[in-house]
Amino acid sequence: MSENRDFDFCPRCGALMQDGVCRSCGYSGCFGGGQASYSGNGMGYGTRNTPRKKKTRGWVIALSILGAVLLLAALLIVTLNVNRLILNTAQDTLGNSGSSDYSDDYGDYYDDSDDYEPSADDPYYKEIVDTIDPDVSYTIDWLTESRFATATEDNTSYNVTYPELRDKEDGRSYDVINAAIKRAAEQYKDSYRSYPDGVTSSGYVTYMDEEKISVVFQHRLSEENGTLPRMTAVNFRIETGEQLAPSEMAEIDEELVMRFRAQDQTQNGGVDFVTNSSDEELLKLLSDPEEAAYFYSPVGLEAGFNYESEDYGKGWVSVTLKDYTL
Repeated sequence: MSENRDFDFCPRCGALMQDGVCRSCGYSGCFGGGQASYSGNGMGYGTRNTPRKKKTRGWVIALSILGAVLLLAALLIVTLNVNRLILNTAQDTLGNSGSSDYSDDYGDYYDDSDDYEPSADDPYYKEIVDTIDPDVSYTIDWLTESRFATATEDNTSYNVTYPELRDKEDGRSYDVINAAIKRAAEQYKDSYRSYPDGVTSSGYVTYMDEEKISVVFQHRLSEENGTLPRMTAVNFRIETGEQLAPSEMAEIDEELVMRFRAQDQTQNGGVDFVTNSSDEELLKLLSDPEEAAYFYSPVGLEAGFNYESEDYGKGWVSVTLKDYTL
């Protein structure tokens, strides 16, 4: 029986084992270092180098990942620097592009700022803005009108915003004043299609009290090489609805021309058209009912005109006359 215990079947090749040793393949059931090869393929059963290969592959993968991360970081840095360079170049280009054909001769008027609040203490009127007095007996409603071309390939449009007076209490009519304001606002209504992109007219109430009101329109007329700015002003006596003529608001003479030149230097830095025009030319424009514009503001009376010149372009200019009041 004991011998029987010495016999068994080889777990490797299935042959008969005696005393723990396979008679066919020599398997003895012992594992560990120093064992001979049992497979016949030359590989040591207990000394395989597979773990070493896995370790080497891990280092390769780690180095590859690290290299990829460094490459991405470098690309990101380069991209940021290029974008910064492009932005700076664009800003420099815009900052040095110069003015358009219709240059901003009246500086602060085109700031489009809502922060300016005109005051009698100001040295001059800096920007056309609304000055609404909530304590007077009438209020202001704002009306808008727009028109668009019907042809799909035509981008021409007409847009206008203008004020309308409305009584607060007793239903007093301001129809005469409102009709005149509307006419001034819509002076380009029938001709806007003659401008490539149309016309935009924006109305402002620059001054209002119980005796008078001043309404100013800034018109922007599109042309082939830019936008032509023009100005229109209308002034009314509240009591009668009568429209004030410029001659009622200022003495339009050689003295006004002299003051206009001096104030233009102070207020506008000297508009080229004004500097290079004769006294006769300036007096003519300041007297022209189609080109001249006079209106009140909290600072004083503003006097100006639209102009057009081959040498100095097109636009408008005005100055503040602080001691002129109605």
